[in-house]
Amino acid sequence: MGQLFEMSKKIDEIISQKSLDRMTTRGKIGLKSGVLMAFNENTPDDFEKIKKIKDAARDVLGASL
Repeated sequence: MGQLFEMSKKIDEIISQKSLDRMTTRGKIGLKSGVLMAFNENTPDDFEKIKKIKDAARDVLGASL
């Protein structure tokens, strides 16, 4: 599996642990990063997107991926 898909799963885990609304929180991360948060097992990795999502997730979730 690709890094983007793995990050997406990790983001969902953190959202669940913090009892946050999944759609709202993923939307905030998507808006902040400028990346549509829709990944699957076949999504090719894009290192620019990975960096943007990591930075946005840290800001929104207060946690590093």
